[in-house]
Amino acid sequence: MPWITGWFDARPYFGINFPIRRTQCIEHRLCQFCRQPLGRRIGLVVRPADITAGYVEEPAMHPECLDYAVAVCPMLNGATDQYRAAPPSAVAELVTATASRAGKPAEAYDAWYITPSGYEIAYSPDGSVLGISLDVPVLMKRPIRAAARPRLTDEQTALLRQVLDLEAVTFVESILDAPGDTPS
Repeated sequence: MPWITGWFDARPYFGINFPIRRTQCIEHRLCQFCRQPLGRRIGLVVRPADITAGYVEEPAMHPECLDYAVAVCPMLNGATDQYRAAPPSAVAELVTATASRAGKPAEAYDAWYITPSGYEIAYSPDGSVLGISLDVPVLMKRPIRAAARPRLTDEQTALLRQVLDLEAVTFVESILDAPGDTPS
């Protein structure tokens, strides 16, 4: 269980982090997973939106903890293809950062590895911690998962089938698949 995971109503809510623990991890260079001080190699989980912002909101991890997180986290390993539709009402005010992703398809995730000398905290103009700067030397980058494809609504699917004339294709396939009607 990652140390920064939020607990509400006596159960963990993965993907929702305790804001105070998140800040503590970033400011004190602690692994978000095991809470131990970071070592010689530091792993960051980076999305395209993080690159655009110039920093990653999630605290860093040991490379081993990052590997374990990828193995067990459904968002990182691709078992989940979209973000939770809405956070529990009890935690809604704590998760403003993830609220914009609610119900949307999962983004691409990469692992970036940096050294302690490249670890820089990004601050907002009011002095609050934004995250870890990405404008630093990177030892290695590796893809973790590709972005999920957006799901089509029933209306979008019907329109696509109509535009591509897939009803005719389905009709021909059903004829070809009928017993005893195998083309020679």
